[in-house]
Amino acid sequence: MTLCKDVDLSHLDPCVEVEPYTPYIGAVIHGLDLSKPLSMEVQCALQQTLAKYEVIFFRDQPLTPAQQVAFTRIFGQVNEVKAFFPRVQSQPEIEVVESTPERPGASNNWHADITWQANPPIGTSLSAQVIPARGGDTVWASMTRAYEALPTEFKAYLETLSATHTWELSGWTEYLLRQDASGDQLQAARAKYPPVTHPVVRVHPVTGKKILYVNPTFTTHIHGLPRMQSDALLTQLFALITAPEIQARFRWQAHSLAVWDNRSTQHYAVADFYPQHRKLHRVTFTADRAFG
Repeated sequence: MTLCKDVDLSHLDPCVEVEPYTPYIGAVIHGLDLSKPLSMEVQCALQQTLAKYEVIFFRDQPLTPAQQVAFTRIFGQVNEVKAFFPRVQSQPEIEVVESTPERPGASNNWHADITWQANPPIGTSLSAQVIPARGGDTVWASMTRAYEALPTEFKAYLETLSATHTWELSGWTEYLLRQDASGDQLQAARAKYPPVTHPVVRVHPVTGKKILYVNPTFTTHIHGLPRMQSDALLTQLFALITAPEIQARFRWQAHSLAVWDNRSTQHYAVADFYPQHRKLHRVTFTADRAFG
């Protein structure tokens, strides 16, 4: 995928509107039918719009699984998923993110997807299938804005650091043991996905902006610091995510679709809807190198 230059989505078609969602993050895009093929100009403009706003939202898009996958390919490579969620049988690129009265499972923690891999996904699309009557919002935070708000000297210090990311910090360890009490499935996952190292500050390859790249679900410690000092620094950095000024809270409706940049944002699924049913289809997209 090649990002096009100097293409304004709202100038391509007078029926298309890009409506900023908050002053710092997010936009709602009106006037497109995502079930139909889009011109190369529109595809390029969507790529730029996502990089600029970090998360984009669409309403009234009743997409089939195949249509969601086809649309998501605008933003990157779409392959079979590498996380642990169930998949749509007819479309294995799609994970089913579902909470039911019997199996509540909202991801009510701040994270970026799969940062425990050396080359994490660059983004995700999420399509609403079953939505609670009340609750079940998702919140995104801009890690570009989180970084920009820091003092200059502190930024310079953070840019010298790296940190370890692992899926074992999250709830997946317990999940795999529930699936296989023998521990064989857990040991296989450990062998396949060992901990990885990422810089604490990364540079977005499209915008050139710097990103705070640690998250409380997968980041365990800062290299070269004693444990207490590392924990204290991470606690300070994790607290930046919770500032409402850098967040966009999206209220799902039937056939809503969200696409976000997994490099420059973190997200949180609000678990306030039990025992209601919530079901979404998730497609992650990748690049040969997430950060160039």
